[in-house]
Amino acid sequence: MMTGGLKCLKYSMFVFNLLFMLCGAALLGLGIWIVVDGNSFSTIVASNSVILNAVYIIIAVGAALFVIAFLGCCGAIKENRCLLGTFFVIVLIIFLAQIVGGILAFVYYDRVRPAALGTMSKFNENGTDAVTTGWNTLQAVFQCCGFTNYRDWNETTWTPKVNPFPLSCCARNVLTTTGSIKNETACVAEVPGYFYSVGCETKLKAYYWAVGGTALGVLLVELLALIFTCCLYRAADDDKYD
Repeated sequence: MMTGGLKCLKYSMFVFNLLFMLCGAALLGLGIWIVVDGNSFSTIVASNSVILNAVYIIIAVGAALFVIAFLGCCGAIKENRCLLGTFFVIVLIIFLAQIVGGILAFVYYDRVRPAALGTMSKFNENGTDAVTTGWNTLQAVFQCCGFTNYRDWNETTWTPKVNPFPLSCCARNVLTTTGSIKNETACVAEVPGYFYSVGCETKLKAYYWAVGGTALGVLLVELLALIFTCCLYRAADDDKYD
């Protein structure tokens, strides 16, 4: 039978998984609503493949989070070794995948710039494809230009290339791709203050610590979930095993 400490652990694990399950349900419901019954918003989403793919990712993450948390809830409250074992294996796979992903991101970081320049060569100022939309949004919102700096655009074969860089590098009154440009003539003439000279890599690096801290926090939660699941699995009575 379980001791008082293990019972506390059992109900704590149940509550936390219940919260995660509710979060998963909220993400799943939001994504489905946007795709099925979002009225004008769904029309905007449908016209932009990047946003539409992001919505599908939200749906997938929400569904996965709901299922995994559901297994954790049922396994904890029923002391079911089968459910606890399944929950442990899934969380362990996710845990290891995140570690491998982090290592690969660190090892192959030097290949990011060539890959970025490759996508910049596919940029079309007059296009609405995913690459063009992505770069326009990134540069306008983060107030950056190119990957290392604005001169990266000179190294690529983007079109129509009548300016030294795309107009999304121009300073705007509002930080969106639709915000009015302060002074287009001064921008393409590379007058300081009217265009973004800093590369997007520098801007994004400012978020590395936040992303890294969040990732470490998630890994810690997953590690604790693995340890707690092991404790509950060992403490579960044999006659509760299905």
